[in-house]
Amino acid sequence: MSEEIERVVIENGDQIPSGWGVPRDAKRKTTVTIREPKSEETFEVAGGTLTATPGLDWIIVQPSGEEYPIKKEIFTATYEEVTAGHYRKTARSRLVQVPEGVVAVLVTKEGRIEVQHPDYVVIGKENEVYANSARWVAENLILL
Repeated sequence: MSEEIERVVIENGDQIPSGWGVPRDAKRKTTVTIREPKSEETFEVAGGTLTATPGLDWIIVQPSGEEYPIKKEIFTATYEEVTAGHYRKTARSRLVQVPEGVVAVLVTKEGRIEVQHPDYVVIGKENEVYANSARWVAENLILL
C-alpha cells in the first residue's frame, strides 16, 4: 500500500509549518553574473516553470551555467557587485528542508513550483519563498 503524500501550499515564509523545524541561516560562497531577458523567457526547474519578463527581471547565471529569473528589486536589495560583472548575495538565506512524504507547493514571484525532500524551501529578504535543491545548497551555501 502506498503512502499518502501531503501537499502544503506555501506563499510566504510565515506559512512554513513549524513542525518542519527552525529555518537555518546560510551565506553564499560563490558569485554569479546576470543578464537581461531578451523577451519573456521561461525556465524549467525541478519543481515547475518560472518566467522572466524584460524590464522586471534579471536572469542569474550560476558558475555552472544554470540560469533562473529574479525580480530586479529583489536582486538590487540582496546582491552586491564584488568584481566587474560578478555579484554575491549579501542577504543571508534562511532555509528549511522539506520533510519526507511532503510536497511543498511554492507560490514564488516567478511562478508556482513543487519541492520535495531532500530539497529546501528558502525564505527571502521580503519573506518570499523559493526553492534550492539539496545539491545546490551543498555546492553554493555555507549553512550557519
